[in-house]
Amino acid sequence: MSNRIHLIFVGVVAAALPLAAAAQDGARPGPQQARGGSNLDQMMQMERQDFGVQPTQQLHDGPMHGPTPASIPGGQVITTKGLAALVQGRQAPYILFDVLGQPEMLPDAVPAAWLSQPGSFKDPVQQQVGQMLGQQTKGRKDVALVFYCLSRECWMSYNAALRAIHAGYTNVLWYRGGIEAWKWAGLPTQQGQQGQAQQQGNPPQKQASAAQAKFVPVKPLVRQGMGAANPVRPTGELRIGQGRFFSFALPPGWRVGEDGQFALTLQAPDNKALTLMVGNAGMPLNYPPAQFAYDKLSAMQPQNLQLGEPRQARPAAGFRQAVEFDVSYSARGVAYRGVAKVSVAPAYDSSTMAVTAALSAADQWGGYAAWLPQVADQVSAMNGAAFGMRGIMQQNLQNSVAYGEAARQYRDWSQKNWQQVTDERNASQDRKNFAVRENLGGVQTFTNPYGTSQPVELPMTHKYYWTDRQGRFVGTDDPSANPNEGSTGDWRKMERVGR
Repeated sequence: MSNRIHLIFVGVVAAALPLAAAAQDGARPGPQQARGGSNLDQMMQMERQDFGVQPTQQLHDGPMHGPTPASIPGGQVITTKGLAALVQGRQAPYILFDVLGQPEMLPDAVPAAWLSQPGSFKDPVQQQVGQMLGQQTKGRKDVALVFYCLSRECWMSYNAALRAIHAGYTNVLWYRGGIEAWKWAGLPTQQGQQGQAQQQGNPPQKQASAAQAKFVPVKPLVRQGMGAANPVRPTGELRIGQGRFFSFALPPGWRVGEDGQFALTLQAPDNKALTLMVGNAGMPLNYPPAQFAYDKLSAMQPQNLQLGEPRQARPAAGFRQAVEFDVSYSARGVAYRGVAKVSVAPAYDSSTMAVTAALSAADQWGGYAAWLPQVADQVSAMNGAAFGMRGIMQQNLQNSVAYGEAARQYRDWSQKNWQQVTDERNASQDRKNFAVRENLGGVQTFTNPYGTSQPVELPMTHKYYWTDRQGRFVGTDDPSANPNEGSTGDWRKMERVGR
């Protein structure tokens, strides 16, 4: 039997694995057989699917829910098949770390959601990582480390694994499929400390050890688009423009790319963001919008183009109905994200379909998502020949009352305070996603008791947080703990937003 110790870290947010038939009654899946008859070798292909996201050696500081790389520098990916063999075979000792922090966890896993915190490899969290792993491995750097969370669309376990790699461990395994893949394979789970506390009617802090009750320094999470000046946020007014076939709103510094009968593109100064409208008349009735979007976006020759689930959307001007998709792809080694909307105008025996899209490099999408889709919505076909159609749209509308009203609305919209537009959209999106963000284990939001209006986002690693006038933050799970005791500091307790 090997003397190597295995530490297992897994990722947070799951992408749904393919559905299969119901499992046979009374049959317990073995290591080679997943629930519903799915073979673990087939699951392995899904768990290793490449989303086109480039591996990085830096901690991920964006949204924790999103496609992850297919590999990790300095470590290895372990699949459900490999982990099941390790757990069931017990041919080597191992330690399983749960980076998700939810009531359900893999058997015998050690709760360690705090390992997922963004930051740097010189922050206090990294120092704690080194101390904890040193205790678990008894100072050995050659042990196998395996860390886990929820799925292949979660960055939490990726961060945890990177921290272990940077701490000098040479055999780090990342369970990319996470607990979702584990459960899909029909493998057993157990209640975590949080679930046990809830079932017994005791508050979770009653279960915490003395070490867990201590205050731990933490670093606030910076929401994209907040804080320092955002390089992707426009600082001036939109310019209303019109080409031969389309009218549009052009952000400051942007330029018109293609301006033809069937398509219009607007491009950012660094060429890492764009909006477009492209369409065709004479499409068959009931032609699938997803297929149309895929066909048109494929003209950019992307790699690993992916469309999310469709959702109802407001159609473009001149169209009757629309659906919207989240989009991801890569081009020339750069990952891109965005949204694409397909608008449809049915006629007698055919329809006109158009795609409007807002796209940017994935690492910039957090700044663009708040306003770029609005710019894409301003593109309108203003010539009856656009998309190759006549009669559906009136030829030469620029002298019509409809165009005059549209132009007036564009001017009014572009002259609004840009910060107000952005803030309103951010506030709406925050309200919509607040519960989702916290349930995913990414952040929890607190007010600052020292009078600043800006809320503070802190990790889910502790239930209670305190701050002082110097802007330092500490967390604890002990409701009776007070950092002012035995200290000359002026610490004040922070209150949760939305509770």
